[in-house]
Amino acid sequence: MNSSVVLEYFIFTVGLFSSFLVGGNNSAIALGILVSTNVLRRKLSYLVNAISLFIGASIGSVTMESSIYGLVNSRYFILLEILLSSILFSSTITFYYLNKIGIPASLSQMIYPSTAGVVLIARGAIGFDWGKFDFTVLSWLLSPVIAIVTSLSMYFLLRKALTGEKNFIKEIRYYKYGLIASSIFTSFVTGANAIGIIISAGLITEPFYITAPLYALAATLGIYLSSRKTVITVGFRITRLGYTAASSALIGSDIISEVFTLFGIPISITQTIMGGIIGLSLRSFGYDVEKQLKQIAKGWIVSPILAIIVSLAAYGVLRSILGL
Repeated sequence: MNSSVVLEYFIFTVGLFSSFLVGGNNSAIALGILVSTNVLRRKLSYLVNAISLFIGASIGSVTMESSIYGLVNSRYFILLEILLSSILFSSTITFYYLNKIGIPASLSQMIYPSTAGVVLIARGAIGFDWGKFDFTVLSWLLSPVIAIVTSLSMYFLLRKALTGEKNFIKEIRYYKYGLIASSIFTSFVTGANAIGIIISAGLITEPFYITAPLYALAATLGIYLSSRKTVITVGFRITRLGYTAASSALIGSDIISEVFTLFGIPISITQTIMGGIIGLSLRSFGYDVEKQLKQIAKGWIVSPILAIIVSLAAYGVLRSILGL
């Protein structure tokens, strides 16, 4: 078995593990609001979000095909394999570590800077779409800000629509439907964008119709096996805003995330959603909002730097092992 085949197996396997981690971590928000509010039974909540995440990753991610796979090119296929092995390994390890210590992290904010760093070290041996890179970095800044505006607008629209509702039972039903819809939408967008980025990297080894459903399945397993510890905590944190505000924060931020996804632009799903939550929290600016802003800033600074360091080290080690 030659080195190229080994690297392909490595890339595909790390992609599966990464999908598992991201699916479990990023689904905590969508799943948490259903579990913490009891609008659906626990088993049904997991099933609904798992199906939505799977559909988003296996079908909705088609627009993200070129987010990584079309970003880099080289005459030397082995260099592309080494690059993708390095950035997927470093981003997955960094993502796991930062979330373990409580720093919210985005896989896209690790993969893209890591790729740029390795490309620079490669000194022209690997081509890179710098225009796409610049636009993606800009989207990381814009998406949380736009989500703040969208979520606040959604909140005032829902408040206005429900204010005239005199039937209390019907009003509660509307809240229930709003929470279910926002949870499903969040899972779908997570699959389409966050898992879609990983799927794009995996396309160097297998075609989309193989990579997408397998990575989607790994992400779905992540919901069942690695999200339970954070689901309740995250759910109560969001619904503490109130049911209308929680639905508005998620739907408002998800609309922005889906628009970026349709254009094939990788963004931070977690930080866009946090932008929506912050937008609703701004109604009464306090310690919670300040704490969330600091967490976002910490994630923006720490995650790309750590991922770049690990990816450069991995890239150097792999080239040395292969004698390149």
